[in-house]
Amino acid sequence: MSEVCFTATCDAPLDFAFSYLDDYRNVLEYWHGMTSYRPVGELDHGLGAVFESTIRLGPSSQRSTIKNVHWEENVRVSYESISGMRSTTSFLFREVSGNRSEVEIRIGFSLPGGMAGRALEKTLEPFISAAARNTAANISEKVSARYAGRTPDLGGSE
Repeated sequence: MSEVCFTATCDAPLDFAFSYLDDYRNVLEYWHGMTSYRPVGELDHGLGAVFESTIRLGPSSQRSTIKNVHWEENVRVSYESISGMRSTTSFLFREVSGNRSEVEIRIGFSLPGGMAGRALEKTLEPFISAAARNTAANISEKVSARYAGRTPDLGGSE
């Protein structure tokens, strides 16, 4: 299994970044190459939630069904594929200072098909690395912009 890792720094508090990334409706906004992402079943977030996704990686599209296997509020969210392209994805959250946070994105992947799958995996690796790098940049930009444009509630708290 190949793995890529990138870090996104957000001009937003930890809980805000976590809430943004925990909401499946935001995935198409920040995940580079993702063309569809939808919950399957009753849960739309948290431990046990299942999602169907399609991502465009260079010359091909890969479909996967993924399941949330770790959910710890403001700390970590992890997914593993249960069908399609074999993958693991983790978001690890850290407070930096004040209203800033970091999100470490780790993506592990492998393709089925023996030698042919490994050859395709090597072909797709640069596309996956670029998608992860662009996803990290998008997370920084989108979370920061969403936080900057938020409207405080009437009580004055965030």
